[in-house]
Amino acid sequence: DQAANIQPRYELTFTCAPCGERSRHHVSKQGYHHGSVLIACPGCRNRHVISDHLGVFGDKGATVEDIMRERGTLVKRGTLGEDGDIEFWEDGSTTARAERD
Repeated sequence: DQAANIQPRYELTFTCAPCGERSRHHVSKQGYHHGSVLIACPGCRNRHVISDHLGVFGDKGATVEDIMRERGTLVKRGTLGEDGDIEFWEDGSTTARAERD
């Protein structure tokens, strides 16, 4: 079964600050929460630190949410349902799927 082999992942959409290109990427939840993840902009090839729990790029573990929060930049969190519906939350909270129906 192919669905059983799919690793849990996040989808990130962002605009590259240096060149202005907007792009969408997938990262594994394992890498985001426990590893170090870089994403290259498809426009200018600039690399963006998405998470760094291994301390490769700094002396403390961090995610893109931590980095942006320190800079005072807004981060929108959301979920994409199986039917294609998208939900965003300002405070990062979530609602169980059964409660949303």
